[in-house]
Amino acid sequence: MAILFGKNKNTKISDKKQNTEVTVRIERESLCSAEYACYEHIGTREYQQDSTRAGQGSGDVVFGILCDGMGGMEDGGLASRIASDAFADAIRKMDPTDDIPEFLIQLVHKVNEQVYALPSQTGKRGALGTTLTAAVITGNSLNWISSGDSRIYIARGQEIVCVTRDHAYSLELDEQVRAGKLSPEDAATNPHRDALISFLGMERLEILDRNCNPFILEDGDIVLLCSDGLYRSLSDSDILEIIERHREDLKECARVLPLHAFDKAQGNQDNTSVVLLRYQFSGDSTQPFDR
Repeated sequence: MAILFGKNKNTKISDKKQNTEVTVRIERESLCSAEYACYEHIGTREYQQDSTRAGQGSGDVVFGILCDGMGGMEDGGLASRIASDAFADAIRKMDPTDDIPEFLIQLVHKVNEQVYALPSQTGKRGALGTTLTAAVITGNSLNWISSGDSRIYIARGQEIVCVTRDHAYSLELDEQVRAGKLSPEDAATNPHRDALISFLGMERLEILDRNCNPFILEDGDIVLLCSDGLYRSLSDSDILEIIERHREDLKECARVLPLHAFDKAQGNQDNTSVVLLRYQFSGDSTQPFDR
């Protein structure tokens, strides 16, 4: 069993109305195959530990990256910034003809070593941690990789699908339920259910989600990367409804998603950040998801 590391949800809360600081970066390239937007909301926390990056690499490469620093470990904000910067720098320099799934798996292990090597204030290694999700679009092909409990969704028309798992102790609990070793009730009420069992900053990174074969995008498909502050406040149907309402304005869509999560939480709200990528193509786009 992997060692459990949970996020600290007991961060000091200040007055909600005074904690609406946001960081926004919106960019668009008319020659790219995708438009992209990032939005970071501090929620009711005192510190922003989410970090987002999006941009264009060589050729027709467009990417998005989201990291959520772990508040229960020392300086999660530093870990998330270093991981997102290292990932973004590498993808910008990536040859678009490379084997992208192999490139991403090697890159995530390299960046994990960087985060693990970061010393804490006491000089101890392995004290910093962050989740990571990254999505890369080349032409109409989408590849992704994920560690932790930040998520990647794909929205097409009236459908939305989460393509990543939450790498939490719940995975092991649910496996015990399937094996008949634990009751569903005990699994659902286990106090360590949400503790992470995979993230960047571990000595050995063994649990990852990725696609080995590219997902083929259709015109108008939207890829959403988000920290847990979003999906713990909004249901998948809530998220899809907001995306559909603002589909033609990616900047506005990225802005309102965290704000809806903030409003719905009505109290203690984690950092909430999103990255949106919208694929654009002039051909027909009428195919549903392959299930």
